[in-house]
Amino acid sequence: MAIAFTLTFVSSPAVSYLGFSTIGLLQGQVWTLITAPFIHAGVIHLAGNMLFLYVFGNALEEEIGARRTIELFFLGGAISLLIGIPFYPPNTHIVGSSIAVSALVAAIIVIKPSKWSPIFRSPLGLVAVVYFIYNAFMIYYGQSGAIAYISHVIGFIVGIPLGLAWRRKGERKPDKDAVIR
Repeated sequence: MAIAFTLTFVSSPAVSYLGFSTIGLLQGQVWTLITAPFIHAGVIHLAGNMLFLYVFGNALEEEIGARRTIELFFLGGAISLLIGIPFYPPNTHIVGSSIAVSALVAAIIVIKPSKWSPIFRSPLGLVAVVYFIYNAFMIYYGQSGAIAYISHVIGFIVGIPLGLAWRRKGERKPDKDAVIR
């Protein structure tokens, strides 16, 4: 992707300040809608999110441009966090970019599902559907393991209309702010 996403591993006190929670939002911590995707619980958490961000983010950037991909990431993440409020206890802190990345994963289905992934060795639309089904099964069978499967599904559902809104017909147009020489 055109910009690099940073990572942060933080202690519990910092999670309460930077991670998203209903209580925090009600206390005015609106910034957590933006900071929560940059906080990760560990290396495995970060690695999984970065793999999907790399694959789906690059694919979307090629189709809709860097600016729209970044907008989709942040808007998808923030909307998904807000929609997820009723599904978690108010003091639950949600961290990680997986909610925002889930929006990117879903957007590829409506923008370019047949785009081939050499990493997954399959079309990205197929990977996206498998990802959605996996998360739905985990919810159905009551699995958690401190993973926000419900938020992944919400992010996925939010990504569909966002992808439709930002889909371009025909050829790829450069970003408005791109420099052409």
